[in-house]
Amino acid sequence: MAAGGASFLAAVAVFSMLIMSSLGNPKPLCSDCGTLCSTNCNAEANTSCNASGNCYNPREDCQKQVFDGCTRDGFCCSSNGTCTCDCNTVAQERCSSVTDGSVRCDSCKRAMFDQCYPTCVSDCNTKCKKKGCDA
Repeated sequence: MAAGGASFLAAVAVFSMLIMSSLGNPKPLCSDCGTLCSTNCNAEANTSCNASGNCYNPREDCQKQVFDGCTRDGFCCSSNGTCTCDCNTVAQERCSSVTDGSVRCDSCKRAMFDQCYPTCVSDCNTKCKKKGCDA
């Protein structure tokens, strides 16, 4: 997602804090901005990266297909359910060279967070309640 998307995520995080405030919930304390933005930006990064396919795990698909074939096709298991080997181990071994996508997923999440967090904290700090103040 581009920088515009991250700015949108930060705006959503701050907007949700403002909505909570307008619904009778108090403005967040300024000392809570870091935690709130960290939580919100992590959640948005997870959602966005998963939705964009950046967290697709081809190894899981491979293991599921090998496991299903192992148990169904008689490779390890007979029709009566007796198995002569461990289909989980077979699947793990046969798919060990397939990437799990974690590098791409982690990079996406880190980039989204790094774009969202500073804007969110800056916006939050301009709209938050200082400790000990009523405004």
